[in-house]
Amino acid sequence: MVIHSDSNLGSLFGIAVILGVFATLLPAVACLASGKFRSAAKWLLFSAGGLAAYILAVVAYSLLSPQTIVRVGDSYCADILCFRVEEINAETRVSDTIYKVSVQVFSDAHRVATSARGTSIYLLDERGRRFPLINDISVAPFDSILQPQQSIKTTLTFSTAPDVRQLFLTADHASKLPFWVRLYFGSDFSYLHKQPLLRVL
Repeated sequence: MVIHSDSNLGSLFGIAVILGVFATLLPAVACLASGKFRSAAKWLLFSAGGLAAYILAVVAYSLLSPQTIVRVGDSYCADILCFRVEEINAETRVSDTIYKVSVQVFSDAHRVATSARGTSIYLLDERGRRFPLINDISVAPFDSILQPQQSIKTTLTFSTAPDVRQLFLTADHASKLPFWVRLYFGSDFSYLHKQPLLRVL
């Protein structure tokens, strides 16, 4: 199964609303230029009201919709970049546990290259503790540049506390997204939505 961060309908709806808001600014500017200040104020209020209503809808959906949790073996696509957790191997030691997570990273694009460059990935446990990725130069970098429809397989290594009960692979990248992407209705990366998680344990 392939799970996407947002639906095509939600993305198109968000783009349409944002374009509509900017379109209503044009007559406001025209009215200001011709000295029709009352008409300009009406257009501006209409534009601001429409944008505010849409943002409230996006935030309400983000707060009320469930967090996306992806099962091992399923794929998750954040826009055109996709991850799939395929296999997990654990080595228990005295003070920690080493997890080696086999993943497939692939492009869902048809024309442009993509990569996870600049993204920090980590494991998150049920208590909210973060376990960062351990650099391993012997495997392919997960943030390699991928051509359209290209895929790579690699292994991610993490050191966790020995008492973890649940582990999820996730990343901090919502803050790097353009603001209009975070305004898409129904997106996992819209404002105040809980970040998606790929189950490891």
